[in-house]
Parts: sequence; structure tokens; C-alpha cells
Amino acid sequence: MAKKTPSNEDAPEAASCETAAEESAKVDAAARAVACAEAELAKARALYDKVRDEAAERIKAARETTVGELIDCTTETVKKYPLAGLTVAALFGLFLGRLFRR
Repeated sequence: MAKKTPSNEDAPEAASCETAAEESAKVDAAARAVACAEAELAKARALYDKVRDEAAERIKAARETTVGELIDCTTETVKKYPLAGLTVAALFGLFLGRLFRR
């Protein structure tokens, strides 16, 4: 019996194996990319939930704050940082002056 030599008929089969291997590698790479994207999406959702909850708490606290509490807080801050308080007051005065200029 003579050895079988590869003929042109076997060439498409070999090419088919190579393309199948390439496609399999591409599919694996895509699967890894999807898994990575899902992980990043889960992180983003967790961060979004955290920020949303913090914002809701701050809004609730702001709604419960009275004018008297704001004045007391401002007075304490100006006593603690007089130069910053003076600077903010000067800038606020300049802004109001520019706003209501005749």
C-alpha cells in the first residue's frame, strides 16, 4: 500500500481547521471582553447606588436645615476662619454690586 499524499481535496479541510481555530480564539477573546465589561458595569452600578444614596441623604438634611441653623453654622465658620470669611463676603459684595449696577 502506498502512502496517501495530501491532495487538493484535503487543503480546504486544513484551511477549515485553521479558520475554526482562529474563530475559536476570537470567540474566547470576545467572551473575556464581555466578562470584563460586566465586571466594570457591576462596579459602576455599585458606585452609582452609593452616590445616589449619599445625594439623597444630603438633600434630606438640607431640607431639614432651618435658616437659624445656617446662620449659626456660618457664624462658627467665620469665627474659625476669619480671613476666608472676609474674602467670601468681599467677593459676594462685588458680585452683588456688578449685578445691580445702574
